[in-house]
Amino acid sequence: MANLNQGYRSGNAFGRLANISYDNGIGGDDVALKPGYLLRIRDTYALVTGVEAMSVDLFFTDTLNVGITAVGTSATPDGSSLATDFDGTHGEALEQYGLASISAYYDLGTSTVAEADKTGNILAPDYDSGFITFKALEPYAGNLYHLCPTLPLQPKFMDAETGDWHSKNAYPPNDTSNGGLPIGFRSNGASGSQVAEHITQIGSVSAKLYLKQPSGVSKHTLDEASDGESARATASETALEGISGFLDGEMSPTVNPNWTFGMIIEHGEASLPAFRLVNDSDEYILDGRVRLVGWKYKILELSQEQLSTLKAKAGGRLRFMYYNPVTYQSSGFLSDYLAM
Repeated sequence: MANLNQGYRSGNAFGRLANISYDNGIGGDDVALKPGYLLRIRDTYALVTGVEAMSVDLFFTDTLNVGITAVGTSATPDGSSLATDFDGTHGEALEQYGLASISAYYDLGTSTVAEADKTGNILAPDYDSGFITFKALEPYAGNLYHLCPTLPLQPKFMDAETGDWHSKNAYPPNDTSNGGLPIGFRSNGASGSQVAEHITQIGSVSAKLYLKQPSGVSKHTLDEASDGESARATASETALEGISGFLDGEMSPTVNPNWTFGMIIEHGEASLPAFRLVNDSDEYILDGRVRLVGWKYKILELSQEQLSTLKAKAGGRLRFMYYNPVTYQSSGFLSDYLAM
């Protein structure tokens, strides 16, 4: 389960991945509001008086069981000790992401240490946070947040010698009872007659994010699968297998937000989005994080007298942005709306 912002964090583990294109053709400049823009929010009108860029990282954490069962000195030039074998429920799988790095991440030290539960933002392949609301995302009265959710990408490798891309030992990585091993980053080369494995990057993976906004209202889902779950117990030609209503790091990476999934948060808990982060990949996600980027708007609610004055100055026709938190966002002309 998610522990929100508690536990160890990897920070920005990978940054911008090499050899990955981030040109989704959807930038943010054309969707940002500017000072002087007019908003219609339900039955009131507000003037945008200030704009400020903002960003927020939401960390999601998982509890994994790991310890150090053996150490050695051969791998270190200065002769200091270094973990050579992990134990615990997730220990062997975590070895695939670097013994020294995992030791440093969980602050395990350089000596043997008993297996124990460690909480951090490394997410196991069966991770599901459930829907979580971050109350600190509620803006003050008189402000609006216009934010786009993004997710970090993680490089994905395969074993070029064997062709394995899903598991190293024929057990799924989420099968901890049988010691399922992910591909990870590690080339398990050995001396003697054994042939070193050659791993090569074939793409990237990420967690999946599901959203509800306002409370209880699923976003981006099929009408027939409003909870995002569309898998059927019995497969058929007419049953849709899989899930809907998600976005991932391919669709909206941290370095190139996709504003198709942008959202507006206003004052009041009812407007707060709920986030569900799921790792259904075959890798441990080393940076369990959602980044929100966008703008903070300062708005001034207008009286009917002020609105009439603005309309007169504009020749009787005002263009405005229409926002309704329980339906879709659109734009239109004030005169068109009054005619309706």
